Amino acid sequence: MFRLFLLALVIYFLLRLVRRVVASLASGASSPRPRPKPSTGPAGSGVIDEMKRCPTCGTYNPTRLAYRKKDLYFCNDRCHEDFNDGKKAS
Repeated sequence: MFRLFLLALVIYFLLRLVRRVVASLASGASSPRPRPKPSTGPAGSGVIDEMKRCPTCGTYNPTRLAYRKKDLYFCNDRCHEDFNDGKKAS
């Protein structure tokens, strides 16, 4: 009787392990993704990062990833050059 209980317990844990491995493979993540670090916003606001609009193409980008020049935030260097040249994407 004890052997049967032990065998059932081992099978139960093996099935849980297999289920977890299959779920992680299906989601495409082998390890949990790291959480983004909060920016230096107001304490307790829950805001991770502020979104700024690119004046050239109009896309919104997080300030920590944007290309900043003076008080403007651009998607990349090319948008900054286009802005300086007077071009505006439509």
